[in-house]
Amino acid sequence: MISKESLRRYIYYSTILGVFSSVLAVQVPFSIRLFDAIMLLNLLLMPLLINCAMVPAWILCFIIYLGLSGCIGILSGTDNLPLFAKEFLGISVSLLYFYYFFRLIHNDQERAFLAYARMAYWFTIIGFPFWVGKCIASHGYERYYGLAREPAAFCELVLPAYYWCTYLSFNSRRHLREVAVLTLAIVLSGSSLGYISVAFGLVLLLSGRKKHMLAVPIVVFVLLSLTYTISPFFRLRVDDTLLAATSGDVGSSNLSTYALISNMLVTQQVLRESPLIGNGLGSHALSHARLIDTVPGSEQFVERGISTLNAPDAASLTLRVLSELGILGFLGLLAFVFRYHVGGRGGRAAISNAILVSFFLKLIRGGLYFPPEQFFFIFVYILNHRRSKSEVRGAARRAPLKLPLARLNLEAG
Repeated sequence: MISKESLRRYIYYSTILGVFSSVLAVQVPFSIRLFDAIMLLNLLLMPLLINCAMVPAWILCFIIYLGLSGCIGILSGTDNLPLFAKEFLGISVSLLYFYYFFRLIHNDQERAFLAYARMAYWFTIIGFPFWVGKCIASHGYERYYGLAREPAAFCELVLPAYYWCTYLSFNSRRHLREVAVLTLAIVLSGSSLGYISVAFGLVLLLSGRKKHMLAVPIVVFVLLSLTYTISPFFRLRVDDTLLAATSGDVGSSNLSTYALISNMLVTQQVLRESPLIGNGLGSHALSHARLIDTVPGSEQFVERGISTLNAPDAASLTLRVLSELGILGFLGLLAFVFRYHVGGRGGRAAISNAILVSFFLKLIRGGLYFPPEQFFFIFVYILNHRRSKSEVRGAARRAPLKLPLARLNLEAG
């Protein structure tokens, strides 16, 4: 008979590994993500270990809010039931799963985050043989993205670990190997969003030190200028994006720029129609289909049959939330990011900034609501803030508390 401790360990490690499983799917006889299968199985097992009857009021309120958004969209004809149901169920199940998962490990977000950081390093290492094989097969250079879907998705997944390792290297001169490996992988990815997010992370890392404040804008400018000069992928996307954004015409854009700017122009029109609440959860694909013909330069993409590129996810979390949940929904998203961010210096602030870098990239270019890592990062972000507040209250009568690096390193946990 399997012991409760064995079940607990299985759920813990299968969840951490599942965070990196977005590339994998199984046929049963329909296609389902591997992590969806892991979540469903683990949700059946969790009641054997913890009380799953109670759900916090804030989760219930959020689920009700999403439900009302979809109902209003369906009733107004801007949304439909299948699109709404897919997003509603995906968000709700993911939200509940990670709430129960962290309860299962006693809300020890440090342990989970450090396990994720170690796995991100090995996930990157394992991806190199696949990258070499792709380069050999194509008889040329291929952008690195390891086992992820594409370069930007790889960067989304590993950037928190990269920031954390860099923070440890700055403070203790440890984990230089991890920093070198992750730096190489991100450079080889050729992801313009990855590069910009690294620059954002550098700002966060250096701005916590007063002696570096003046150097921050100079270093970031030099690095981005150097990247623009050296990387043809970065230069192409920057030039095309600036041209399309200023002209409002996507006719001469590359596919990545077309996806972003066309969805931006569609979202702009949606906000004219329903600025406060948007068109309803899951509705952007319908809005895109209805409005894409009004986007200048989209004709050639329609003729080539690729006009719907990134239509379901709006190519950006910012654009999708604005389109589907309106200005109120987007303000709520920003309020969450600022409310639970831990400022200052120290380990808690570093974990918070590490996840903030990934949020930054998602706001620009990641429009999926529930990829495997999404709610994992969200709960680490929330619990890290709560732990920080608890420590500050507990240390109110003592000297300021500094989180020891001995607890928060890649060997811990």
